[in-house]
Amino acid sequence: MRDRYAGRMPLRKGIDGPPNVYLTDGQWPYGTVRDPLAGYAQTLARNLGEAIGERSLRSVATSAGVDHTTISAILTGERWADMITIARLEIALGTKLWPDR
Repeated sequence: MRDRYAGRMPLRKGIDGPPNVYLTDGQWPYGTVRDPLAGYAQTLARNLGEAIGERSLRSVATSAGVDHTTISAILTGERWADMITIARLEIALGTKLWPDR
């Protein structure tokens, strides 16, 4: 039998809201952000948008095994991408999305 995590899942510390709330000027994902963590999310969103190109979100979502609303939320900065989602998208799109910093 598999052990289950009995405690609460740890929350992100020091992060209030989605990445796009850290935007100080301009439009997501090309404006200026005031937090380095949001900068990672911003660069990831730009890389993802470029990799998707003219493909539909639904076709990319199907290939990656993620919901199209998740991809949309990452692109618009409304959600932080998790590691599994990033890995699935990188495999489906055949390109590296995580920013080099």
